[in-house]
Amino acid sequence: MEFISYNISEIIICFIINLWLVLYFIERLYFKLEVDRKYILLIVFILILNVYGLINIYYHLYINDNIYYFNNYFMYNEFLIFLKIFMNIILIFYFIILYNYTNIVKLPIFEFVLLILIAFFGLQIIMSSNHLFVVFLFLELVNLCIYCLIGLNKYSNIGIETSYKYFIQSSYATIMGFFGLSLIYISTGTLFINELNFFIFYHFNINLLNVIGIILIFFSIFFKLGMFPFHSWIADVYQGSFIVVALFIATIPKIAYIFLFVKLFIGLSDIVNSICLLLSFITIIYGSFVSLYQTNLKRLLGYGSMVHVGFIIYSISLLTTESISSAFFYLIFYILLILFLFSFIIFLYEKNNEETIFFIENISQIGIILNKNKILVFLLAFILFSFAGLPFFIGFLSKWYVFIILISKQRFIELFYLLIISIISSIYYIRIIRFLFFFEKKTYKTNNFSNINYFSLLFIFLILLFILNIIVIFFHSSLYLYILKSIIKLFM
Repeated sequence: MEFISYNISEIIICFIINLWLVLYFIERLYFKLEVDRKYILLIVFILILNVYGLINIYYHLYINDNIYYFNNYFMYNEFLIFLKIFMNIILIFYFIILYNYTNIVKLPIFEFVLLILIAFFGLQIIMSSNHLFVVFLFLELVNLCIYCLIGLNKYSNIGIETSYKYFIQSSYATIMGFFGLSLIYISTGTLFINELNFFIFYHFNINLLNVIGIILIFFSIFFKLGMFPFHSWIADVYQGSFIVVALFIATIPKIAYIFLFVKLFIGLSDIVNSICLLLSFITIIYGSFVSLYQTNLKRLLGYGSMVHVGFIIYSISLLTTESISSAFFYLIFYILLILFLFSFIIFLYEKNNEETIFFIENISQIGIILNKNKILVFLLAFILFSFAGLPFFIGFLSKWYVFIILISKQRFIELFYLLIISIISSIYYIRIIRFLFFFEKKTYKTNNFSNINYFSLLFIFLILLFILNIIVIFFHSSLYLYILKSIIKLFM
């Protein structure tokens, strides 16, 4: 019963996967029809029930410590279920966006939804797992789903090329991680995360094999996060895949990967702390400067994500309860902003004379496209100011907590450089705002631009996300204190 109680979310996801397969076979075998996208709303309804069930479990099971079950292969704690609730809510938002996106672009609905659900199931197992072999087994399951999701853009040469690039590079990262696993097992005789943390934290078993194995595992995780120097895939994947695929890669997997990084990093910090600090700092610098030269919006978001992930890993690497809390606070708001921005991008499409739909990705054309849609201009400006980290916006609050940690630790030199880099990184977001309000009408024709339906489900969802981002500005301190309390329970 423990396994069922603690893994109720994974069980419901498995139920949805089986339900989706049943619906597919009924439609194809008996009605000779393709699976209708209306079934996505059924999945959304079941996910809402899942979130409700998780919240009930959360309030009825008060946990002060990690609970290990199923022969210690899985773990459970209060903060983990909070992250699972957040992931399920983001998945609900994601399927609402997907439902509207399929109005514009025809996707293989059955394959697409199935791959998303399997990847989501794998990510939740990764978060719950206490065994490194189980972690990497499901990491590879998630990778296989992402390969296929990127490759669904089969009518685009860029999409096919990107899928092969990601497949080859991710295979090397996986091999590197499994090799690190083997070195750790040879050295310690165990792959249970809690046992490794205990042995190495108290210096019971530290040698060269341990150090190399741990570093290789962290490099494999850094590849998944797109950190320098394992970042070469990220911009190509954002540009070459469908918008909804890029949205999935940019949001839900990052929660699982960063939580996994924290679980490993807490006990192994003495070995890899300097490497993590250095790579995260270089990632922030590299992502900020490369983004200045991008003209494609999706590539800009890809390199911009490097900056934000760099801030998150840097904050974790400072290794205090406050810094880890700041990292998760940053992660939550970054994902909400990315969800907001990608919802907005779906509006930016045109039809040519052959009624072929294509999305506007050139930064200089966005202002012209939105010339007559002042509401969308206002919403986009709000998102971009938040990403730029201007005061009184969500992005500013996220970085503010990280800077407070640096001040409290008297790391003023690093604070100075990060402030300079933050100013530089705000330039490429403000440049888009310039195109929104100052443009040349003669440079681009928009005769076939689709008018915005202000009563569509997607636009209503966009407004709700905007309101949510406004609300959390006023209650950010309560959220931060809750995360801090959960982190103290989890690791102290």
